[in-house]
Amino acid sequence: MSLSKASLQNIIGRKIMVAETPSFPNELTGKSILVTGAGGTIGSEICRQIAQYAPENIILFGHGENSIYQIGKELAYKFPNQTCIKVIGDVQSKEDIARILTRYSIDIIYHAAAHKHVPLMEENPYVAISNNIIGTKNLANMADRFQIEKFIMISTDKAVAPTSVMGATKRIAETIVANKNTESNTSFSTVRFGNVLDSRGSVIPLFREQIIHGGPLTITHPEMARYFMTIEEAANLVVKASFYAAGGEIFVLDMGDEVKIVDLAERLINMMTDKPIKVIFSGIRNGEKLHEDLMEEEECAIRNEGLGIFVGQALTGNEVAIDQLIIQAPQMDDKVMRQTLLQLANQAQALIQAK
Repeated sequence: MSLSKASLQNIIGRKIMVAETPSFPNELTGKSILVTGAGGTIGSEICRQIAQYAPENIILFGHGENSIYQIGKELAYKFPNQTCIKVIGDVQSKEDIARILTRYSIDIIYHAAAHKHVPLMEENPYVAISNNIIGTKNLANMADRFQIEKFIMISTDKAVAPTSVMGATKRIAETIVANKNTESNTSFSTVRFGNVLDSRGSVIPLFREQIIHGGPLTITHPEMARYFMTIEEAANLVVKASFYAAGGEIFVLDMGDEVKIVDLAERLINMMTDKPIKVIFSGIRNGEKLHEDLMEEEECAIRNEGLGIFVGQALTGNEVAIDQLIIQAPQMDDKVMRQTLLQLANQAQALIQAK
């Protein structure tokens, strides 16, 4: 069960940014929109929000048949006049993507399909490369080939100076999108998230489960802190980006100050129970940082006061090295693959700082 807006505001210690009321006609009205990862937490919320703007159709694309069925059923109930087309497929398949873009005249792509679990991707680096890097490259190339109007990719603050496989693959995916924007008539932009509260695999569902069972509540480190946003804020940021994107931008929500995970846990405990809950510090996991950054200094982010977001310029990178990684990765062992990923993801930053 999801937490209320008031509860979420109490947990993160700030006011939640209220979504703008749709006005018609606008950027999305009458458009054909493809959402990858449409069955996921973010993808499904993007679908809910863009349905308010009366697009011509929404293509719900994902590889999980049950999750695609569920969001399709929900949209049919809430927006009975909205055309939603459910497609089971994978961004790792060029054929799947080409079939969609050939069959439907797509105007805008929201690319939300990704593997995001940090410790799990440390154990499965090639899976992260396949989905986050190869999948993004396939989709970006096809968007250029089919002359899609706009391409918006969802990324993460873990892509900034990455120390994890997941963060490195998303940083490289950002580079692919930035590179493609320099050579294409399609507008390619990226939206970078903080930690999304109450999403699948996030700390809130884990903490709630641990509290319900009487504890203990596990936290990796007493100083661990993160920037937080709600599911609604995350999806609304994506929609805003599609309105204002001209190409080559990085969009980030102003999420206020970092929140210590310890403080977040204590607030949740106080909301849920009067009983004492023991807290155990389990140690930082592979790939994790104590603190995250939202932007690179070189991205030259400027705060848009009216929208409550930061807008920076995406950094391009070495496309040849990315292609070499894609070719060589299947023959690498996991340790070498991790090292190569992190080296490549941080290479562009090191070159910029050296100038």
